[in-house]
Amino acid sequence: MSVTVVTGAGSGIGRATALRFARRGSTVIVADIDERTGKETVELVAGACGRAVFRRLDVADVADWENFTDWVCAEYGVPDVLVNNAGILIGGGFLEQTTADWRRMIAINMMSPLIGSRLFVQRMTEAAVAGHIVNVCSVGAFLPTPVGPSYVTAKAGAWFGTQALRAEFGKQGIGVSAICPGLIRTNLAANGSRGGGDEKGSADWAAKLGGVHQYLGRSPDRVAAAIERAVRWNLSTVPVGLEAWLGWYAYRLSPSLVRGVTGLLTMSLADTLTDRAHKLLGGVR
Repeated sequence: MSVTVVTGAGSGIGRATALRFARRGSTVIVADIDERTGKETVELVAGACGRAVFRRLDVADVADWENFTDWVCAEYGVPDVLVNNAGILIGGGFLEQTTADWRRMIAINMMSPLIGSRLFVQRMTEAAVAGHIVNVCSVGAFLPTPVGPSYVTAKAGAWFGTQALRAEFGKQGIGVSAICPGLIRTNLAANGSRGGGDEKGSADWAAKLGGVHQYLGRSPDRVAAAIERAVRWNLSTVPVGLEAWLGWYAYRLSPSLVRGVTGLLTMSLADTLTDRAHKLLGGVR
């Protein structure tokens, strides 16, 4: 029986991915920092007649990653698939975001998938397992924007690191893929934070954006399907959604044009649009 590890599997894309691979007969290691939501995913998998186990993982902690890797390989063997999905959102302009914001963003959205990849690829090569690494990046990797500079910087780093990993280990039979979704209906915005303000202001911003976010984009199942497809065909980069494909091709065609267009969306304009959309939707949270 195959083994699939999914980080950030307590909700959204991670949960949808865990369910999809469990339905394929894989034993799924559900990794999340939130024990409650992680165990909920395990229960959903069990309810669908699949097999899953929960293990708490703080992806920003290298020592926790190392202990997690040791545990997975000792208990279940070297996994066939690793999906690095865990991520966060921090809004705010370049100067609004603090050094701590930048460090946290880089640690979770860029370093964690690369650390997870390094640790498990090492085990795959040592055991001669032709496994597959999937790093969930974002269309933001190709969209330099003033409304989330730390986010797009981290995602761009994760995407490029994934390509370097593929270049080195692809010839050893290890598949490596980057998934780059556009707008997906998840809790990313609702659980996010806003740089440049106090705690209450940040919470209000996240609640408004999260409420609007639930009406935009597509189901996490679309991303899970893209992940499954990437593993089956060993695809390099897989955008998900029309806006993701447009961003991917536009940046390849003209980076300067993309910078000019994305530069039109300032943080003040984004805040205004979020407020108006929130009111239009009846103040939903």
